[in-house]
Amino acid sequence: MNFVLDTNIVSFIINNYQSVINTFDARIQPGDTVLICPVVWFEVRRGLLANNSVKKMRRFEVLLQNFVWQDYGAPDWELAAQLWKQRQKAGRPVGDADLLIAVFATNRNATLVTDNTKDFDGLGVTLENWRVV
Repeated sequence: MNFVLDTNIVSFIINNYQSVINTFDARIQPGDTVLICPVVWFEVRRGLLANNSVKKMRRFEVLLQNFVWQDYGAPDWELAAQLWKQRQKAGRPVGDADLLIAVFATNRNATLVTDNTKDFDGLGVTLENWRVV
């Protein structure tokens, strides 16, 4: 199984939210892949840099050793453009970051783990919330 962790889930882990860490440990099985979405990497890293959080930056770097990096490709940008158009037309705009995270997970057949499931409603992505598990 493939997983993509949203920014808030990564933040919970590096801030030692034990319930999320326990769920991560229990949910990830041998053979599973955890992908780091470039948008999530950027959001987490910029926040840590802005707050000069050296300890948390180290935790983030250790956590990243468990993840696989993949960049966005043309199919991601095409799907993002199509979904953006659909949402605009339906009067349900979505922020670019959330849209790009959803597309990243969708195109990699990954489950998106987030504490903000409502932000991803209607984007066709499989969701789990490890904060409430």
